[in-house]
Amino acid sequence: MGRARSFAVETPRLRLGPIGQDDLPALIEIGAHPLVAPMMGSITVPWPETAARLWVERGRFRGWPRFRLGIYEKAGGLVGAAGLGGAPVSLAYFLGPDHWGRGYATEAARGLIGAVFDRFSKLDLIAADCFADNPASARVLEKLGFERTGTGTGHSLARLEPAPNIHYRLSRRSFEARDEIP
Repeated sequence: MGRARSFAVETPRLRLGPIGQDDLPALIEIGAHPLVAPMMGSITVPWPETAARLWVERGRFRGWPRFRLGIYEKAGGLVGAAGLGGAPVSLAYFLGPDHWGRGYATEAARGLIGAVFDRFSKLDLIAADCFADNPASARVLEKLGFERTGTGTGHSLARLEPAPNIHYRLSRRSFEARDEIP
């Protein structure tokens, strides 16, 4: 029996699920925002619709932890995206600036990580990184239990040159040992 070809997550205020074609205008507006795109590796300013469509298609769930989901308010529309990919499996996420400071990134990432660890029993570690000039993302990762493992240089298609970044990792054991994330 094969794995289901869909992945969705419900949290108290959010739902994470496949990004639909109707969501492309909102996704492009959020992802290509000049405060958002430089924090991501593969998004440009502007972000052409053909590139965004390809980004969505390449991020479809195919039965393994290498996919992207839209982040939706339960009572509203798309507010961002989150996903996993790479080797080691790495977490990435972004929200539109109008939704910063509400705890959505922590809530969405916590729900996604929990669902991924539940579904993929052999996965024991998730990595992440953030640019050093993105302290809000560093705080989210630390609230989730990610441990800082070092620094390096990151690349973003929306930056003119490489920039310092911080590397993190989260073990299944550390994640499951946390009773509640503040």
